[in-house]
Amino acid sequence: MTSEIRKVAVIGAGTIGTSWATLYAMKGYDVNVYEKIPEQSARGMETVRSNLAFLKEKGMLSQAEMTQSLERVKELAELPEAVEDVDYVQESVVEDYDVKKSVFSQADKFSPGDAILASSSSGLKMTEIQQATARPEKCIIAHPWNPPLLVPLVEIVPGEKTSRETVDATLRLQESLGKVAVVVNKEVLGYIGNRLAAVLWREAIDLVQKGVATVEDVDKAICAGPGIRWALMGQHLLYHLGGGPQGMSYFIDHIGRTTFEAIWRDAATWTSITDGMKSTLVNGVESEVGQREMGDLIRWRDDRLIKLLKDIYDR
Repeated sequence: MTSEIRKVAVIGAGTIGTSWATLYAMKGYDVNVYEKIPEQSARGMETVRSNLAFLKEKGMLSQAEMTQSLERVKELAELPEAVEDVDYVQESVVEDYDVKKSVFSQADKFSPGDAILASSSSGLKMTEIQQATARPEKCIIAHPWNPPLLVPLVEIVPGEKTSRETVDATLRLQESLGKVAVVVNKEVLGYIGNRLAAVLWREAIDLVQKGVATVEDVDKAICAGPGIRWALMGQHLLYHLGGGPQGMSYFIDHIGRTTFEAIWRDAATWTSITDGMKSTLVNGVESEVGQREMGDLIRWRDDRLIKLLKDIYDR
């Protein structure tokens, strides 16, 4: 029986790991953070402090809550020490099977036997990763969307040997964080969100490559058109509304089987980004960004994400 989750270990103190650590801490969980690169570990703890200060500035935490959250985060120098007394491990290392399996093997060896081992992988299969442990039934993927601290979605992806109990416990944990959790019932590369995003990106690249529009105008067309609606509802419900009184049935018969099928026949099917495509995209994004620094762009994004969250999810 999976015990109640009170303490979490975050393995990896990069962008995703530090965002996870901040979220767990602000939601009342004690968090051990381990990062094998000492300099990155120090930067990671500073990022957690910066994240909490940002949330306080935006009115999402009081001064006392910020201080208490920071006190819940503990930086540890060794992985065995980081996982020895936790109920849940959130691995957030590089997207590589060998690296992730090594972390899972160590976490399996040194953490309590009933602890859940979760990966933040954005596309790998848990069926492969869980082979590195003696508790495959306790292994699962909990894939966040960047930044996990703000974006609600988390994709729960069990492997072939993951137990239903582990799926349910992970769902309860993620929902306690305020996440919108979806379960991927069948393992596919990229899960749901990244699989959809990959196809959209290919078409966005193709439009630029064919000279239909610039990188900036393709980005504008996405975020100011379909993107603003996607914040409210998904593609199926949107097209159901687009079908008028008869909903999806009408949309498929009168738009899906005409306009959309014609677009699909004309759409890109290539599967590799060429060096020429890369050069075009890099130059296009640099033009779109202009003089803005990366930190300024992240701050701009997160400011507006918070406004959306407050309006849509009552955060």
